[in-house]
Amino acid sequence: MAFGLANAIRSRHFHSLLGNVVTAFFNVLSFAMLVRILSLTAFGEWVLFIATYNILDQIRTGLLQSGIIKFYAGVEEETGKQVTGAAWYISLLVTMAYVLVSFIVLAAAYPYFNATWHFFLTWLGILTLLSLPMNFATWILQAEHRFDKIVLVRLMQNGSFLVILSVLFLLKQVNLPNVLYAYSASMAISSIYCLLRKWTRIRSIWFRTKTQAMQLYRFGRMIVGSMVSSTLLSYSDNLVIRTMMNPAAVALYSIPQKFMEVIEIILRSFVATAQPTLSAAANRNDYRAVAVAFARYTGTVSIIIIPFIIGLLLLTQPLIILLADKAYLDATDIVRIFLLSAIFWPIDRFIGVTLDMINLPNINFYKNFLKLVLNIACDILFVWLFTDIRSVALASFVNVLFAVAFGYYFLQKRVDISVKNIWLFGWAECKIIFNKIRAALGAGKTQESNSN
Repeated sequence: MAFGLANAIRSRHFHSLLGNVVTAFFNVLSFAMLVRILSLTAFGEWVLFIATYNILDQIRTGLLQSGIIKFYAGVEEETGKQVTGAAWYISLLVTMAYVLVSFIVLAAAYPYFNATWHFFLTWLGILTLLSLPMNFATWILQAEHRFDKIVLVRLMQNGSFLVILSVLFLLKQVNLPNVLYAYSASMAISSIYCLLRKWTRIRSIWFRTKTQAMQLYRFGRMIVGSMVSSTLLSYSDNLVIRTMMNPAAVALYSIPQKFMEVIEIILRSFVATAQPTLSAAANRNDYRAVAVAFARYTGTVSIIIIPFIIGLLLLTQPLIILLADKAYLDATDIVRIFLLSAIFWPIDRFIGVTLDMINLPNINFYKNFLKLVLNIACDILFVWLFTDIRSVALASFVNVLFAVAFGYYFLQKRVDISVKNIWLFGWAECKIIFNKIRAALGAGKTQESNSN
């Protein structure tokens, strides 16, 4: 049992999961600290700024991360240098464009922004520059399956941010400018750490070739559309709420997003495992195996998250008080609407992954883009009709149902899938997992009794 546990801890799957858990854990801690210290209005502005930064980061990541993994992993050293060099060249161009555009927007729209956003826009492009070496290092490490190093990078960034926030709290200096300085410092510290460990491969920029750069760009632009559309979902919610209601409502709406981290961690872990399985079956043109893998993963995750959803529904208010404060209890209904919609998240996510793996990324893009358009339209309509933040959560529920129906229709035209098989294969897989856990526990007890 001890050897089995040691092997599990050393596995890249465990390190991948651990990286997600570390990020989520520190994010929740920093979130809980900020939500208690900052005013509702100030916290709402911070949420919107971070959402803006995340969109820029997602565009850059979508353009390069998958391409690096695809063209760097398993190639000869010289080709690897060309790929990373081309990726560095593109990432620097994109980042410099971010810096330039943020200052142009600040200058052009200066009268329309308040003092807080004058400050934020000054730092927005700079923040993308500070985070670049750290992000690039994680892309390379992922391509090399060095997930244990990614855990260290994430621990460095999230941990340093929390430490600096704690120092500011003790000095009673927590305000929006200092929070941004702390966040920027955590990015800079992590990037310097990655540069010192030589994980960024920055010197490879001298080996770049135009061919590799164009190859990365053509591949990456296919991924960006779907990724950005998905990222813009929560951002559009926040923007509509702030524009048609107020920043304090944005702060309330951020509470369910932290609750959903539990579901997201489970989803991301299974998606990472499912992608190579689906891809291998699709490359063999074995669409029966694709259908089985889709049904097994979708059903398994759907069943696994049900106890978590029920637990979070029962403990919503105590957890809100623990996570934030009694002032945020108005978010209770919003959290519960999100939790009820989460039962459809696995099928929505695995439909998208399967469409990509069977070489239909365009359909996945249309699904996510139409989902975004519907979300914005419903947000505006529902808020205009009801002037209630809960209506935005209902709009999100509606667009998830639409995305599932749209994606399921097009996937079923290529792959023989059914709701019945999703539950049958999912339940069978859950029983296998349960039996393995029970057998491992039983073996451990047997070894312990024998040693005695």
